Amino acid sequence: RNYPNDGPVTAEFEQAVAALCGVPFAVATTSGTAALFLGLKACGIEAGDEVLVPDITFVATANAVTLAGAIPVLVDVDPETFCMDVAAAETAITPRTRAVIPVHISGRAADMTGLCDLARRHELRVIEDAAEALGSKLGGQSLGSLGDVGCFSFTANKVITTGQGGMVVTSSPEVYARLRELKDHGRPR
Repeated sequence: RNYPNDGPVTAEFEQAVAALCGVPFAVATTSGTAALFLGLKACGIEAGDEVLVPDITFVATANAVTLAGAIPVLVDVDPETFCMDVAAAETAITPRTRAVIPVHISGRAADMTGLCDLARRHELRVIEDAAEALGSKLGGQSLGSLGDVGCFSFTANKVITTGQGGMVVTSSPEVYARLRELKDHGRPR
């Protein structure tokens, strides 16, 4: 499928990343930060919402939350994995919390079982920052495929590089439609 600003190579790359992640949908972006921003907006994050972010991550994770008009809330990490601590995340939840962004540091998986359970109990969206985790798996499932969306980066220091670029993956047809709409400025396919 071609979209207004996408050529056949981009479409082929999207299909390859979706297949690698075991999800039906992928949308190429200009950067990993853009992927996070689009993922947040496609999941309904709005101005004033709070989003939980681990306190050990690249600044782009929190910047994407701010770009979306939301408020990043820093959460302590597990000292062994350097990924978001589930208990710390639970204590950081307020009535304004709408999402959690687990970051898979250097391909090491965050506690997705615990974080997804926490998200379900508190009706939060899960936007995985899998910028450094393309190809990494947890229990046979690809990191980036366990939340509402997974976001990847292809900048020069990542697992693979396109010089710059990013990707958002999802299993949700509704989220995918919203991602396309946001990326293509509302233009029809």
